[in-house]
Amino acid sequence: MSTLNVSMPEAMRAYVEKQAAEGQYSASEYIRHLIREDQKRQEEQARKLLGDYLVLSAQQLDEDDLSDASVESLLAEGRARREGQSSR
Repeated sequence: MSTLNVSMPEAMRAYVEKQAAEGQYSASEYIRHLIREDQKRQEEQARKLLGDYLVLSAQQLDEDDLSDASVESLLAEGRARREGQSSR
């Protein structure tokens, strides 16, 4: 395992140490836990995005609306729809 030194304000360090103590693990374990949770969240978002693209592609197939569809246009439309939903 490698080491990574992280600088942070004292208040943040106190928070990390408090959370680690409450969870009965070290500060390093707490930071690793946060990173794993972030990795899971990003993987879930990527799966959801892929699902959204598949739904959009299926809709366009059903509507026979693929005459000018490209991967780029599908991705752009999927992103636009996702951004519209996330701003609600």
